[in-house]
Amino acid sequence: MDPAAESWFEVIGAGDVVPAKKPAPDIYDYVLEQMKLKPEQCLALEDSVNGVRSSLAAGIKTVVTVNGYTRDDDFSGAALVVDQIGEPGQPFSVLSGNAGDAEYLDVALMRRLFSEA
Repeated sequence: MDPAAESWFEVIGAGDVVPAKKPAPDIYDYVLEQMKLKPEQCLALEDSVNGVRSSLAAGIKTVVTVNGYTRDDDFSGAALVVDQIGEPGQPFSVLSGNAGDAEYLDVALMRRLFSEA
């Protein structure tokens, strides 16, 4: 790992800094407090039911990328559920939600999802 990697992030939130782990919203609440942000100013990226429960309980709009263990889980409430983040030439498949004509998760799609009511 690059020795400077920690400096790439404004805040690192991990389960050992909060009283309750996911699905409790504690880790999101901690990071929001540290960054002085409101939930409606954020977009969470998750890959598990407990992660989605945690982010939604914190009031944060959420995008889910599934994995082999979570593909068939119930991600009700997530703004978008995809099989992968995708990239040019390797599009994602939308499992739930509306990605419009986007083929991969990029800043433009995240901004659109963020701004939707």
